[in-house]
Amino acid sequence: MKRIPRDKFVPNLDPRHAPRAHVESGESLIVETWDAFMGAWGVGESPQHAAAVTGPIYVHGAKPGNVLKVELLKIEPKALQPGKAALHNISAGHGFLGDDFTRHTPTVMQIEGGMLRLPNGIALPMDPSLGYIATTFTEARATSSDSGPYGGDIDMKELVAGSTIWLPVFVEGALLCLGDIHARLGDGAVGGTGAECAGEVHIRVSVETHRTIARPQVLTPDHFITVCYGEDVGEAMRQAVRDMVDHLVKEKGMPPYDAYALASLAGDVRINRTFRPVSPVKMMLQRQALEQVDRLRTT
Repeated sequence: MKRIPRDKFVPNLDPRHAPRAHVESGESLIVETWDAFMGAWGVGESPQHAAAVTGPIYVHGAKPGNVLKVELLKIEPKALQPGKAALHNISAGHGFLGDDFTRHTPTVMQIEGGMLRLPNGIALPMDPSLGYIATTFTEARATSSDSGPYGGDIDMKELVAGSTIWLPVFVEGALLCLGDIHARLGDGAVGGTGAECAGEVHIRVSVETHRTIARPQVLTPDHFITVCYGEDVGEAMRQAVRDMVDHLVKEKGMPPYDAYALASLAGDVRINRTFRPVSPVKMMLQRQALEQVDRLRTT
C-alpha cells in the first residue's frame, strides 16, 4: 500500500502547490500526519507551521465538478516523542473563553490501553477522528485553519474510522490534503483544541462523476451529515439544514415537508469547533431514520 510521509506537507491549500503524491481512483493508501503544533508543545513554543497538512495528493481522473469520495479505513494516533502522545493547548484569544483564560497552558497526555490519560489522573476513552480534510480550492487559502466548500479544518468528532466523506472537486486531480488527528474531541472544542496528535490515516479515494455537490457530505457509523461554514454561525446552520432537506428531496425522493419534518425529529444541528472568522457547523441525521427512508423507496 502506498504511504505518504508526513514530511510531504503544506501550510495551506493552494492550487500552485505541486502534488506530493499521485494515486488512482479506487486506490487505498496510508497518510502520515503531523499534530496541529508539529511537536512544539512547551510553554512559549511556536510550531514551524500551524496546522500543517499532508499533501496535496493528485487523484487521477478527478476533474472540476466531480465528487471525491474518501473512505476512512483506519485512524491511528502516534506518539512521535517519548512521553508526548497528545496535547490540549489553552492560549489567549482561543476557545469560547479566550478572554478569560489567557495563560498559555499546554496539557500533555499519554495513551495507554486505549485510554487518554491526563496528568491529573483522569482517563478518558480514546475516540480518534480526523480534523482536517480538503480538496484544493481554485484560490489559495490564507492558512490550513480555514474551512469552506472544499472542507478544510472542520474538526468534526464524528469523522472516525468507518466514515466516508464526499468533497467537491475544484481543480484537476482534486489535490487532496488531510491531517490534524484528534485522539479525542468535544463538540465546539470549547478550550480551543482537541487532544491534538500525530498519526496515520488509512484511506481509499474514488472519483464520482455521476453527481455534483456544493459542500461536504459525510456518512458515519451513526449519522448522515451535511457540513456548512460561515462568518454568521446561525446562517451556516440554516444552510446545513437546507442541504439536508435538499438531499432528502433530490436524492431520496421525499416530499419537501416530509423531509423537513424528519430533519427536525431525527436530526441535530451543532457547532464543530470554537468560533473563528469562518466557523464550521453540521446537520446530523440518524442513519436509522435514513435507512428507513431507503427501505420505503424500494417498497
